[in-house]
Amino acid sequence: MNSTYFVNCVSGNVFNTKTTPALPTAYYIGLSTTTPSKDGSGVTEPSSSAGYKRVQITGLGEPIDGAVTNSTSISFDESTASWGTVTHVVIFDAATEGNLLMADALDPPRAIDSGTIMTIKDGYLTLKVADLEG
Repeated sequence: MNSTYFVNCVSGNVFNTKTTPALPTAYYIGLSTTTPSKDGSGVTEPSSSAGYKRVQITGLGEPIDGAVTNSTSISFDESTASWGTVTHVVIFDAATEGNLLMADALDPPRAIDSGTIMTIKDGYLTLKVADLEG
């Protein structure tokens, strides 16, 4: 799912009709224990006091059919306490706060207990701007 904010940002910048805000120069992946909404609400990230923080996404491959995938694995820091059951990955334009750009469900959801390193293997994250709706 692409957030309304992100789709409007991409469309405005690509078609040069609204270039502020500019397209993000960095992207950060996070985790959510709740289902995000297109309006950017509904994200519940684990607590930073449990060792959680977003990870900057680097190592994306060339687009194929409009989608890019990670060419290197993405690992979060080791959890120092339970993060709960993570149900979604979320993509933001900042390491903290920021705007929700994308979200997708994890299948299956994952329980993150203390001492766990959550890793997304290379080739398992696919990012794609929304298709046209008819």
